Amino acid sequence: MTEDKDIGVNETPIENEQPDVGAPAAADIPVVNEGDAAEADAEAAMLAMLEKLPQEERSASADDIHFASASASKAEFQQLSQPAGSSEARNIDLLMDVDLPVSIELGRTKLAISDILALGPGSVVELNKLAGEPVDLLVNNKVVAKGEVVVIDENFGLRITQLVTPEERLRALGAE
Repeated sequence: MTEDKDIGVNETPIENEQPDVGAPAAADIPVVNEGDAAEADAEAAMLAMLEKLPQEERSASADDIHFASASASKAEFQQLSQPAGSSEARNIDLLMDVDLPVSIELGRTKLAISDILALGPGSVVELNKLAGEPVDLLVNNKVVAKGEVVVIDENFGLRITQLVTPEERLRALGAE
């Protein structure tokens, strides 16, 4: 049993997507609609239109650019109304309710993949800090303070002993 497909006025059925070796050339294909021109005639008309387009006389070259008229002047900047290091309170009220991740870092180390795969219950990983050495308080993954670990009602906490100065934070950014 075969199915009949509806074919529109401008559509032709496609039997095979790959052309046959013995298939007729495009010029031999009959016109589907009575008012349509043959493909060869349409191609000739397109080529004729392309020939009528204006042609550029020559392309631009580096010699066409003249730098003698260029001038340079010193940049002038407006004076700021407040000095950058002023102690006047800044308006950061808009940011007071923004949450940032805070973490305490006891230390770091590097391990080979084979050592990581060998880790199991009871394994000990040695860190780069000594016992009793201050730990780092990180806000948004940046060190902002150092302190000592304390125990508060069965929870760990941090007693801040030193704030990191802005100069030290800039030095740490340069080291990254």
